[in-house]
Amino acid sequence: MTDESNLTLNGKQKTITIAGIALVIILPVILSLLFAYSGLNAQDRIFYSRFIFWGEVLFMLIYANKAENQKFLIWKEQQVDVVFFVLSVVILYFISIGAGILSGIPRLFGIRENNEAIKRLLPMFSQHQWLLVFVAFTAGVTEELLFRGYVLTRLSQLLKDRFSPIIISAILFSAMHYSYKSIKELIFAFLIGLVYGFYYQKYRNILVLIVAHFSLDLINLELSSHFYKYIK
Repeated sequence: MTDESNLTLNGKQKTITIAGIALVIILPVILSLLFAYSGLNAQDRIFYSRFIFWGEVLFMLIYANKAENQKFLIWKEQQVDVVFFVLSVVILYFISIGAGILSGIPRLFGIRENNEAIKRLLPMFSQHQWLLVFVAFTAGVTEELLFRGYVLTRLSQLLKDRFSPIIISAILFSAMHYSYKSIKELIFAFLIGLVYGFYYQKYRNILVLIVAHFSLDLINLELSSHFYKYIK
């Protein structure tokens, strides 16, 4: 596959690339902390904080162009037909169900979680469907562009083997879900990061992953908020 991930980076380029990966992780953490003390009510805080991730994508687009002197998406997008596209989304969703089952393993060892962070979101989502869709859409687009489109491909420039970029990007993707304070969520995000990373490395189609991620979050949040209405 001929793309810019096969280029050998010099010392300066490696430093700039590592700094870019660090920015993807650090920027949303810092800005989210600012939102936490903004004085906004919970619904507004969730809504406006999503723009952090849209802004981060824009910033990294500029960073790639100006600092790295290369495109944001350095892997050439491979075209797929409609049948393959739909099958990919469906298969990725069913794999995510398996990942969800595996992420529940800590319960077998007596680890119980109250999932307070998620429970605080569900009432808002059950009352405001538009917010649920916006959150799912934001996650689907921005997280795939940042963690598969940017982080995975830059790690592939730095590390020339096939597997370590996928594993490291999955760890970083999982770490970004720390705010849920849930071991299950961290394991689930890590497994999804592995699956999506392998898919992107093999098929080089970020749009499939965006649709799959959006669909996964939309369905899971919709089911959770619907279920919440009957147990609250």
